[in-house]
Amino acid sequence: MALLDIYTSLSSFLSSANTLWLAVALTVIGSYLLYQWLLPKPLPGIPFNTEATKSLFGDAPAMSREISVTGEFSMWLAHQVEKMGEPICQVFIRPFSKPWILVGDFHEAQDILMRRTEFEKPQFLIDGLIALGDFNARLKTNDPRFRARRHLKQDLMAPNFLNNYMGPFIHTEGLKLVKLLEAKMKLSDGRPFSALADYYHAALDTMIYYAFGGNFPDSALDPQLQAISNLEPSQISPGGKDEPVVFPDAPTSPFLTAVHHAPDVLEKTTIAWSPKLAYWWMSQQAWYKKIFSQKKQVVQKQLEAAIHNFKAGEVKTAMEHLVMREKVAAEKQGREPQLNSQLMLDEIFADMISGHHTTGGSMGWVTKYLTGFPEAQTKLRKALYSALPSAAAEQRPPTFDELRHAKIPYLEAVIEETLRLTPFSMTRETAQDTEILGYKIPKGCQVMMVNAGPGYLSPSLPVNENARSPTSKAAKRRPNWDETKDLKLFDPERWLVTKEDGSVEFDSAAGPQLGFGMGLRQCWGRKLAQLEIRTIMALVVWNFELLGIPEGLGGYAGYDGVSRQPQKVYVRLRKMNSW
Repeated sequence: MALLDIYTSLSSFLSSANTLWLAVALTVIGSYLLYQWLLPKPLPGIPFNTEATKSLFGDAPAMSREISVTGEFSMWLAHQVEKMGEPICQVFIRPFSKPWILVGDFHEAQDILMRRTEFEKPQFLIDGLIALGDFNARLKTNDPRFRARRHLKQDLMAPNFLNNYMGPFIHTEGLKLVKLLEAKMKLSDGRPFSALADYYHAALDTMIYYAFGGNFPDSALDPQLQAISNLEPSQISPGGKDEPVVFPDAPTSPFLTAVHHAPDVLEKTTIAWSPKLAYWWMSQQAWYKKIFSQKKQVVQKQLEAAIHNFKAGEVKTAMEHLVMREKVAAEKQGREPQLNSQLMLDEIFADMISGHHTTGGSMGWVTKYLTGFPEAQTKLRKALYSALPSAAAEQRPPTFDELRHAKIPYLEAVIEETLRLTPFSMTRETAQDTEILGYKIPKGCQVMMVNAGPGYLSPSLPVNENARSPTSKAAKRRPNWDETKDLKLFDPERWLVTKEDGSVEFDSAAGPQLGFGMGLRQCWGRKLAQLEIRTIMALVVWNFELLGIPEGLGGYAGYDGVSRQPQKVYVRLRKMNSW
């Protein structure tokens, strides 16, 4: 009996052990199969990094490591195209998601942005901008509201508004910036100092004036000028000739501070795994509430002032133009106008945030390249003096009207070349199954137009011309762009064309450029940004020589956020006393 009990117990134990081992084996096999199923799935035929397909996280760890050092997402994308040596490749960034498609060919990128309706605004960017509310850039292109919102602002990039309203203010702001830089130059006594914040302040004042005009009295640049003007040389910390002077940054009003820091919110939500969740979390924080409470208080008050001015027959500011256009649109559609509405607040607040951040950074980039390439700086200054002889002869800065009417091709070329060398990749999402360069791309893929590598900053990669889309094949090409020169060098001459009569003209279509985007969704404020950069940088170069700075304070490193911003903008100035 005892032996039978032992046998029965042993049989039961072995049976249980077998069951356990079988369960363990099935679990291991199931986990392995699940892991294999969750690994990145490449799209057929499109080049990719095979190592990335062996990890759930794909290319994300390598991307994070590089960006943590450089801060430059656009450059990382370009490096992937260069490694593959193909004009199209795929990377795996978000686990359990479709791969990102990188397009490293300008002509195909241009075709996608301008002519192909199956590419739309990416949902992750729409969600990433949620903090700005219901404004036009968060709407899909095929949404009727997108065109309606753009129509509300159609007057604001017209010559009358730009030249008669914005231009004189920008010129005055530029002269104020020159005065501030001169005061810093004297206090620094030949030492370098950072000018980036000064450009941001000037750009912020410009966007506030754009939106509210004289209805809003606060300035970002005025407190800086007052604070620096009150400094004595003895208050400057001593240092060597190459050691930068750190000037105090005077506080601005709560609303101006809010507008300045709002882009930080957009950058955090856009790169978050879940933009909506990140937005919700930040919206619970005191610092966030402080920023956007200013929007509610100040912009609402300015909207009410704009409605009052419009009814009194005054239409000058951007806010007043929006009110006027909404009234006209409502009459045409037979509805009540929504003058005092949230959409009016969202549209104007978004303009202020995007306009000051991007343009301020662009002026910083121009300054960096003119500092690093003194021959181009000298040529630009000579071009300015030659095009504006009266101002040069009278040894005074040119007026806005003089600058506005002057034809200065080299100035336009300097700005265009700067934009080319400071790329920010455009992104679209496939709204339906489609093809790019002969490869099938499913609906829902993120497509990056990579403009920091081949075709832009290095020679183009060969493309199977037969694989291009019909619209790309039919489009006019740029035959004169010379890729034999070093495309990483700052060379404004690339954008100049000599005519048969010997005259030189600026050609904006001379080379590949995506600085403002293309097509229906290109940067809406492009003309205002160009006017501001052109006017202010002309005044800076007219008044100062940008001298060389220590290597540690220079370089062309940037970081990608709402736009590509320079990491450092140091200057060492010498006043130009003779024209």
